[in-house]
Amino acid sequence: FTQDMRERGLDPSSRLLDFAAEGADDEVAARLRVAVGTGVHRFTRLRLGSGEPMAIETVWIRSALVPGLEPADLDGSLYELLASRYGLAPGSADVTIEPLLPDTETRELLEIPPSQATLFMRMTDADAQGRVMMIADCIYRGDRYQLSAHVPARAFTSALSAFEATGQTA
Repeated sequence: FTQDMRERGLDPSSRLLDFAAEGADDEVAARLRVAVGTGVHRFTRLRLGSGEPMAIETVWIRSALVPGLEPADLDGSLYELLASRYGLAPGSADVTIEPLLPDTETRELLEIPPSQATLFMRMTDADAQGRVMMIADCIYRGDRYQLSAHVPARAFTSALSAFEATGQTA
């Protein structure tokens, strides 16, 4: 988020809405691939671009990975904090994106009307060895945020190979 806002020429900031150290429930434990009850830090932040609400993100991260994490640590980039203080960097992320009509509380935080759709992103960040580091549920304003993807040529070559293997011609 922070880097994206900077690239857009906006000043990224956050407002912490909630912070807790707790045991992972069934869903969180399954997503983090840990035992139920494992210690996690959960926090929710309103993400801002030059003072305007852009997103709401809720993150769960194993407490053992971030000893001493405090609410005051979460006013900037989480990725920069994880790298500089804890030596953690994601090696990959799985992201699912879907449209969402938000509830009243979310609309009020994002300052959007009832008919405004949002983008709901469910993320799982893993380290270079494939171990899940953290998970996040993020709601982005649909009118202020777009997501883009680069698809490399190799994604198409396997489809072409499969097509040619059937003996068909283009």
